[in-house]
Amino acid sequence: MTASSAASESPAASVLTPDEGSLLGNRSFHGHVGAQFFGAFNDNLFKQLILFLAARELFPGKDKQGLAFAVFSLPFILFSGIAGDLSERYSKRTIIVLMKFAEIGILLLGAAALQVRSWSAMLVVLFVMGVHSAFFGPPKYGVIPEIVGKQRLLPANGIITMTTFLAILLGQATAGPLLDRYGNQLWVTGAWCVGFAALGTSVSLLIRRLPAQRPSLRIGRNPFGGVVGSIRELQTDRRVFRVLLLNSLFWFNGGVLQQAIVGLGAPSWLDIPKTENWRLSVLLVVLASSIIIGSLCVSPAARLIRPGKLIAFGAVSMLVCQALLAAVTSALGPAAYAPAIVIIAVLGFTGAFFAVPVQTFLQDVPEEGTRGKTFAVNNFMNFTFIFLAGGFYFGSSMLHIHPAAAATAAGTLMCGLLLIFRTSVLSIERPHKR
Repeated sequence: MTASSAASESPAASVLTPDEGSLLGNRSFHGHVGAQFFGAFNDNLFKQLILFLAARELFPGKDKQGLAFAVFSLPFILFSGIAGDLSERYSKRTIIVLMKFAEIGILLLGAAALQVRSWSAMLVVLFVMGVHSAFFGPPKYGVIPEIVGKQRLLPANGIITMTTFLAILLGQATAGPLLDRYGNQLWVTGAWCVGFAALGTSVSLLIRRLPAQRPSLRIGRNPFGGVVGSIRELQTDRRVFRVLLLNSLFWFNGGVLQQAIVGLGAPSWLDIPKTENWRLSVLLVVLASSIIIGSLCVSPAARLIRPGKLIAFGAVSMLVCQALLAAVTSALGPAAYAPAIVIIAVLGFTGAFFAVPVQTFLQDVPEEGTRGKTFAVNNFMNFTFIFLAGGFYFGSSMLHIHPAAAATAAGTLMCGLLLIFRTSVLSIERPHKR
């Protein structure tokens, strides 16, 4: 960051209050939504292609999705502490824009790795993508209160969650058909990713200039030391830390579930041919679509029901659906495809009632100047558990455990922690009531 750019984003040179008016007229919010949408689309398209290849083509008779999950997650464990400090030391808008430019170059490398079908090259690109996302995450979430204000946090997060899962939907929906159609020309898919990265970079420039929250903050050289210190600091607020930990178990469950859905395509379960990857994309699309619909319903539901109760409802409902998915696919085999669609739809819809209130709570409760640190810890913990989800699923696949049974075990862990922390979770209210 140059001296001139730092000066241009100093508090004296910036508007300190959130954009006025509704979200519909908030230009900065539009730019932020677009930037994260195209980024999420690219992440999920590229990663899903690799997961399909790892589970169904590159290693006959084996499922190595867990390794890909672990490699992508590792940078979050290594760099989240520094990323959180940077998002407070410098303008979040500046970091967002720089990361969007970096995304273009990363996906050019990704297109080459896909074309040559090199597993090692794919893992390297996945790791670099993880580094990129680790630095993008804290400003991506921490900037929202700065551009919309606390009173609009819940609807803003509903939109962010909805568009994020719409991007996930489109990325996962596109992966299967593209693999079926361009199996020997995967550079075509990479070219699409590069184009969408360029679009995301363009719209990110709509975000207005923002001041750094803590321009004198010292950036620690030890990434782990920064994260450990941040965790200790956040532990002073037991409720925030408990929600962070519960949210990490949610992502652990989600990581296992995503791999399990692809794993269900094996001959022992749904028996989906390798030339019909689109059918697995349909299952993933149903999951993402139902989360989008659920996200739209959270805000009105929260006017009638305390958000803490919605969080508990979402977690328990996910566990029930995952157990049903294991039972139905075990009993019916390939005939379970249609029932699985229904179960996954309900699972995604109710999962949104967990995700949106938790995200809103974590943006609203931390004090000014600590949101970047909170979301750095959030990223660190989430992706530590996603890393563990990769290892967990890889181990379960090596033991030939039913994929949905592995997901049910993950959901049980999440609900078990919810039971322990029930008092802290059930007390969560809407932001304007605190």
